[in-house]
Amino acid sequence: MMSSAPAALDLPANTTPAQYWDLARALSLIGDTLVKLDAQGRPHPALAVAWQSDLGGREWQFTLRRGVKFHDGSAASPASIAQIVSALHPGWNVRASTDSVLIESENTVPSLLAELALPRNLLLKRNANGVPIGTGAFLVTEWQPGRLLKLAANEASWAGRPFIDVIDIEFGRAFRDQAIALELDKADVIEVAPQAALGGQSHRSLPVELLALVFSASSAAQDIHLRQALALAIDRKPIQSVLLKGAGEPAAGILPNWMTGYSAVFSSQANMQRARELLAESRPPALTLTYDPTDPQAQLIAERIALDAREAGIVIQVSLSGPADIRLMRIVLPSSDPPTSLTEAATQLRLPQPVFPAPPRSIVLDDLYQAERNLVDGYSVIPLFHLPVASAVSARLRRWETSPLGDWHEAEFSLADVWIAGKLTAGAQK
Repeated sequence: MMSSAPAALDLPANTTPAQYWDLARALSLIGDTLVKLDAQGRPHPALAVAWQSDLGGREWQFTLRRGVKFHDGSAASPASIAQIVSALHPGWNVRASTDSVLIESENTVPSLLAELALPRNLLLKRNANGVPIGTGAFLVTEWQPGRLLKLAANEASWAGRPFIDVIDIEFGRAFRDQAIALELDKADVIEVAPQAALGGQSHRSLPVELLALVFSASSAAQDIHLRQALALAIDRKPIQSVLLKGAGEPAAGILPNWMTGYSAVFSSQANMQRARELLAESRPPALTLTYDPTDPQAQLIAERIALDAREAGIVIQVSLSGPADIRLMRIVLPSSDPPTSLTEAATQLRLPQPVFPAPPRSIVLDDLYQAERNLVDGYSVIPLFHLPVASAVSARLRRWETSPLGDWHEAEFSLADVWIAGKLTAGAQK
């Protein structure tokens, strides 16, 4: 069961974070990418078994698996794969050869392998009704927009037939309804809030989401000192301890520490005295803060932020109506590759794209830090917390492992490897 209610089985640019997670996990069961990453950002084969590039990183060749077929029985040939990649990236020159796909780009893509491993680069065709047809472990048998997705095992899966025969994914189910369904044995896998008490058959991923404040382009808070004062006024520790019940990590940077190792350089410590000093000679305008009403903790966190701001002399009204100066956003960090995640985060936060050195020079830690520093120094975004994705599973599931990134199909975990413990019939032996 999932909380979001997507109207289409697609990952458009305007997908909400909740829809992104749910759709990415569901679509990863249907389709494959050319490569996939593990939690350390290392590439592994998927539909491509080998790859190579020139020194400039502008030309790449991907050797494809042989004998792979789409769910409709058509061959996953180099020509068909090249056509899909071309549609996903119109700016690339994509060509098919005998057993491989060639990708050329006028602009270098420093992390092309990580880019191709993103969920939005799943290699999917569409039938007349827009239903995805892939090469993955499961195929679509029924789709009710916003309500239900039924999947069946792909008997001809190149990775081997899954143990599970059928998966029903119910959308639009609140966390409370999911918890009741799990308790009544009406669900096997549910989402839970990261701050929920976890135990038994429950799992948390690494912190792969960012909760942050984002100023709109037309915000009344154009004064950088006002934005900086707000960042200093927010006391993250009580929010984490009480509202998030200890889940996640206070953050002042965009990327989590497990990904970079330098997050402590961005101080998340509140400093009310300094916040008041920054506002001593000004009269800040009243600001409006909005939040996602489907996020169960968002309103309480927004109200606590408004309370901290008021103590520093900043009036913030929490509202869901009218134009907003600030948005409380929860965004997805969809890759274990730091430059790719920083680029994707900037897109979701509507910030300028980070700039990295072009190949053949590799991106070093100093480059990553400087690119991230450039994004946060103007306080157009105020990072608050890095949060994990949490789930709970029924006791009858076997081989369900904690996925470091919260995915259902990655280099270290696949739902296709999970099986269900059945009940023994009379006289049956173990």
